[in-house]
Amino acid sequence: MPATDYIHGMSIYEHFRNLLAIPSPSWKEDGVSAYIIMKMTENGYFFRDDKAGNLLFWRNPTGEKVMLSAHMDTVDKAVEAHVLEDDGSFFTDGLTALGADDKAAIAALLSTAEKKPDALFLFTRAEELGLRGAAALEREFFDPFAIKAAFILDATGPVGSAIISAPGKNRIDITMEGRSAHAGFQPENGINAIKAAAAAVTRSPSGRIDDETTCNIGMFSAPGSTNIVPDRASYSYEVRSLSDEKRRAVSESIIKAAEEAAAEYGAGCKAELIDLYAPYRIDPDDEALLVAERAVISIGREWSTRKTAGGSDSNCIRALGIDALTLSAGYENAHSVNERILKSEIDALESLASALL
Repeated sequence: MPATDYIHGMSIYEHFRNLLAIPSPSWKEDGVSAYIIMKMTENGYFFRDDKAGNLLFWRNPTGEKVMLSAHMDTVDKAVEAHVLEDDGSFFTDGLTALGADDKAAIAALLSTAEKKPDALFLFTRAEELGLRGAAALEREFFDPFAIKAAFILDATGPVGSAIISAPGKNRIDITMEGRSAHAGFQPENGINAIKAAAAAVTRSPSGRIDDETTCNIGMFSAPGSTNIVPDRASYSYEVRSLSDEKRRAVSESIIKAAEEAAAEYGAGCKAELIDLYAPYRIDPDDEALLVAERAVISIGREWSTRKTAGGSDSNCIRALGIDALTLSAGYENAHSVNERILKSEIDALESLASALL
């Protein structure tokens, strides 16, 4: 029976349309959260939430289970999405993103849950801000459930592929503290924080470091006036790597460059290193990977695996000792005004969610 003909509840397309109409930027997912709770409890699911607002649903607390997961937030470009559709796809008018990342997956999970499988369903918050919701998860949140495998439906591309390696990520926030002075009358009495920060940035790594490590400065801020020597400048880096050792080394080199530049200019320096999430590599005989491969083949899709340079909730869930795997969710051009998803991919995503269980 085609997914869209399922007669015992709302179709996946109805769920998807409803979800797209609810704005859900990171940490402001309450509308989507309320919709999920309403639909899941209507189908007899119990639930709990945690301090971050992540949601976990179940029907039976005993026995080994598979867990399906999606995140509730979208990028800001998808807030108030201008949704259009034709016979073959959902898209926008080119002024907003769509939000299929990750609302197509939420719709698939809700539609699958209507069939009342003995499974767990996890919905996380603030994934788009660096997995902030999943990073707040604690192992006790999943007690007393025995989780055989977890599948996170959240990767671009046609349904049928799995992510077998993903980098860990650090964020480094640095503030240079100088001394203000009148730029015309007493410039020699000031310490220019912008010059110290600029020197540090110039001496810091950026771009592709090697085949498994990247680094980027993404923010530089020093508000002020041209007639005042600036006493404060802040900037932020991210460092990604499949190697924890390289991620730490590059991060430390950025902090060292800041401290040396600050000392040279007589400025103060505050640096905060935030370990956002760890990398992972999945072995060919990993149980979740084998289950996913069988499920993909069973719905007539081509199976493939790939690496990614981005993180997903799998990074955090695997760190809790749960065998988690990220699978493609069918959308294209995520986060952009060209984002779209074919209806055939939505159908395949629902079929895959059911097959995984």
